[in-house]
Amino acid sequence: MIKIDPTSFIPLYEQVKAGLRREIALGALKPGEPLPSIRDLAATLLINPNPVARAYGELERDRLITTRKGKGCFVSEDSRAFPGRDTIKRLDGLFEAAIQDGRKTGAGPSEIRRIFEDRLRAAFEDPGKRRAS
Repeated sequence: MIKIDPTSFIPLYEQVKAGLRREIALGALKPGEPLPSIRDLAATLLINPNPVARAYGELERDRLITTRKGKGCFVSEDSRAFPGRDTIKRLDGLFEAAIQDGRKTGAGPSEIRRIFEDRLRAAFEDPGKRRAS
């Protein structure tokens, strides 16, 4: 199940794309399986259809999904060879362990999310920007 955090600094289309990539990598969405229509997924996630359309477009360019005119979008048969499948499964396990460790120490979802987003932001921040500050 894809989850969207509207308060995150990560754009909605990236969250949708990451969620679908994860579902494909973990095998929850299998090759040949239909995806929800753009409007249906947007309604389920309570977001505008535009980010979903952008995510679908990028996933199609990555050859993880295909569009069949008049039929909709489907998980691509090429997704069987998804190069990130093992990496995503490993990351999923690492994140799960980190979340459980955080819960054991009494950290709540907002604290865990803040730590994660701070680390993520720092990892992808432009190095030149850090020196200028």
